[in-house]
Amino acid sequence: MKIIDEQMWKQALIQAASEYYHQAIDSSKVIGEAIVFERNEIDGTLLPKSLSLEKLPDQVVGYTYTLGLEDDTFGFALVNLECTTLYVMGIIEGDQIVWHQEGGEPV
Repeated sequence: MKIIDEQMWKQALIQAASEYYHQAIDSSKVIGEAIVFERNEIDGTLLPKSLSLEKLPDQVVGYTYTLGLEDDTFGFALVNLECTTLYVMGIIEGDQIVWHQEGGEPV
């Protein structure tokens, strides 16, 4: 299934995190925040090796997802400014990406 909007990638991240952590995540507690980033502001170490920063446009919208607690970011999505094209979404643990999906299709 192609992931095409914010609700779809949020749900896909919640599902992937539930599977990765082997526990249910209450979607009503997941909080998303969107910020516009310049390409040079993105931490390339959090991208999968198959996606270089140069493949991204000059500006992207970065969504981060938390459970509403301090420093509990577990997921992110990078999309175009119109929020119609998903470049990558992932689950992070500490400063490492532990799961990702590119372009709306599973990797």
